[in-house]
Amino acid sequence: MTTMLDTLVNEDAALSHNDESSIGSTANGDINACLIARIGWCHRQAVKALSTAETEEWRAEEQGLIDAFLGRDSRYEYQDRPVFQERYTMGLEDGRVLILAAKIRPTCGHRYHSHVEQF
Repeated sequence: MTTMLDTLVNEDAALSHNDESSIGSTANGDINACLIARIGWCHRQAVKALSTAETEEWRAEEQGLIDAFLGRDSRYEYQDRPVFQERYTMGLEDGRVLILAAKIRPTCGHRYHSHVEQF
């Protein structure tokens, strides 16, 4: 079974061999290890969430990270749901920062463990 995370990893590898520059690529094979790790962490948090609202918040943040990777912005889809728009925007902005940081320092030492506190 192919997951969205598998698709992103494969796309990331393909981008690393492409000469064209995009927000989601660098010249290194570790292109977006931090971003992909963060997407996986949000996914795991959504699976463990105790309520539907909490699950949807984690999914919105995860979608923001994915959209940053793909170079798109879908904030308008959350305009009627401010809490989810806030989480989506946080994921989108964090994802963009992680992508830019990967261009400067491509190795990722971050680990997203299940015991990390939620804010």
